[in-house]
Amino acid sequence: VARPFEGGTEMVGKDEYEQARQIFSRIDRIIKAAGGTMDSLIKMTIYVVNIKNNTEVWRARREFFTGDFPASTLVEVRSLAKPEVLVEIEAVAYLGKN
Repeated sequence: VARPFEGGTEMVGKDEYEQARQIFSRIDRIIKAAGGTMDSLIKMTIYVVNIKNNTEVWRARREFFTGDFPASTLVEVRSLAKPEVLVEIEAVAYLGKN
């Protein structure tokens, strides 16, 4: 979810675009720390509370990927962990045998 890089429980972003952008930034940092890139992502599951705003998630996603996107599933849910959480993304990356 769109938590701050420094930790904490407050959400970063008040809409789907801002939250998705923060989540992708967090994923990018984690993958880079492990020696990979965003191209290392092979699967994402994206949960949104309002599927009508999925274009805002895609807009943020385009800022982090070049070429083909990883395999993705988009799921609309009634709610997430807190009312202010609009987007949650689960990502799987393959970084090789090492």
